[in-house]
Amino acid sequence: MSKLIIGNQKMSMNRDDITKFIDGIKKVDLETVDVIICPSYPYLDSYRDVVSVGAQNVSMYDNGAHTGDVSAEQLQSLEIPFCIVGHSERRREYHETNEDINTKIKKLLDRNITPILCIGEDEQQRDEELTESVIKNELDKDLKDLSPESVEKIIIAYEPIWAIGTGLTPTNLEIEQATNLIKRHLKSNFEVYHPCVLYGGSVSEKNVDTLNTITSIDGYLIGGSSTKIESFKYIIDSQK
Repeated sequence: MSKLIIGNQKMSMNRDDITKFIDGIKKVDLETVDVIICPSYPYLDSYRDVVSVGAQNVSMYDNGAHTGDVSAEQLQSLEIPFCIVGHSERRREYHETNEDINTKIKKLLDRNITPILCIGEDEQQRDEELTESVIKNELDKDLKDLSPESVEKIIIAYEPIWAIGTGLTPTNLEIEQATNLIKRHLKSNFEVYHPCVLYGGSVSEKNVDTLNTITSIDGYLIGGSSTKIESFKYIIDSQK
């Protein structure tokens, strides 16, 4: 199975940056790697003819009087096949709850859009050895009332919050333990036997060769390095 590489470009690129990045990605061999780019909303269409595209967020509401929101129906009308939900920045800065995320996942699935669900512990939870309970709790609440067939469609990204944008990464053993825990929990509690589980958290050209030795991960959700074409190219090329 091909590795899946997802770039979450967050709110960090302008039109000229996007144009240069697209010129670069056109020169990258994507034959043996599945790549999805999640740019800011204004640039969703820019990548359409180059790679698969995903949104960074979706409203928990249907179409209507919700200024600034973008609905799952609107994403479907634009033929956007993927969408990130539950990113730690949304949880922290916009106080999104597991219940909110569960609602968003259902909205996306109803519109045949694949959710990319982010889960992971913060530094305090890690220090208190709560990683396992945090992962199980987020999975149980974020995926509540979903059928095994629905959960099977969801991409899970393990992103320890303390590693996002910090340059820090867990040890390979810690990542392996966490991602295997996710797979076991999905199997035992949701009857999902072949989930797609990614790792995210300061993935870069500096550490990807080491991360590639972890057999329990199916790819990466990449933040900062997905805005730098040379870094992103190195990560893609390292999967071959």
